Amino acid sequence: MIHRSIKKSAVAALAMSTILGGTAAMADLNEIQLQVVVGNHTDVFTVNQVVPFFEQLSDASDQAISAHTVSYTTLGLSGFEMMDLLRLGTNDISWGVPGYIAGEAPVVEGMELPGLTGDSSVMFKIQDAYRDLFNEQLGEHFNARLMGWSQQPALQAYCRLEDDELENFSLATMKGLSVRVHSTTFSDFAESMGAIPVTMPFADVIPALERGVIDCAITSPSAAYGYGIGQVANAVVDVHAGYSTHFYAMNLDTWNGLNEETQSFLTEQFAKVEQDMRDYTPEVEATMAACLTDGPCEAGEPSGMTFVQLSEEDSADLRERVESVVVPRWAKRAGKDAEAQWNATAGQVLGMSISAE
Repeated sequence: MIHRSIKKSAVAALAMSTILGGTAAMADLNEIQLQVVVGNHTDVFTVNQVVPFFEQLSDASDQAISAHTVSYTTLGLSGFEMMDLLRLGTNDISWGVPGYIAGEAPVVEGMELPGLTGDSSVMFKIQDAYRDLFNEQLGEHFNARLMGWSQQPALQAYCRLEDDELENFSLATMKGLSVRVHSTTFSDFAESMGAIPVTMPFADVIPALERGVIDCAITSPSAAYGYGIGQVANAVVDVHAGYSTHFYAMNLDTWNGLNEETQSFLTEQFAKVEQDMRDYTPEVEATMAACLTDGPCEAGEPSGMTFVQLSEEDSADLRERVESVVVPRWAKRAGKDAEAQWNATAGQVLGMSISAE
């Protein structure tokens, strides 16, 4: 980050007042250039929401604040190291995924335990309930502060299945298949289906499917379509995997070096883009559902994959497995305080609780 403090003129302050609804009018903003690492360069959230958001900061701040963005995939990173780099001060703001940091902060995975949340509006409520706890974990483990998050459409499994497997698909079809996952709780979820979890960065998914190293990959529809997963997979399998949150965090040294006016300005800006991305989630979900199958596809050529889903009986069976395998395993990893924290946050939204054994 490069910054110094500049005084706004009355005219510039009035313009800013219009943009911010008057909350940061007549303010002293730091002049800063933020170094930002964003998400996957092919993901529609990155392309259509996140990058434009950082680009507009300059005009919104009357040229005081600018941001240089680069995607972690362009940098050749896996994603798992993003918060370590942020903690070191390599950049000012980083994209992240809760599952990627759960090794150091297992409590954060409780926000998105797979198999429990089937509606994005419910997931938004869980995020709001979990916000303070998540922010505390970022500060404690990564010297970072939560700025905002986006919600990917519901995760699905993208598989290479034989013709008879497609025609007679059931939960039993997943037994013994090698399934790419991105976190420990999703490993537990794969195991609850009888599958063999394989943790790997998303960038490795396409070649792994192509070579037969894995049979399926659990990821979001937008990421799957953006990376052309339909070239190596033939089935979109709705296994009720739930959601994956993407978050943006700022290095605390950067944050603490900003004055109150600049902090308020950035807080408001991130709140606005967070809401914009929440509004965008159901739109992307509908668009990608068409694009991954037979279309019509607003984003390009349809992938032509077959959509398969679990029966009601299999769905109920899987839910029982999730509650008996995924939830208690996470609670054990997260520690003695996790149950009470979860019950007071996500559990309140879902109407369920975890009981200590």
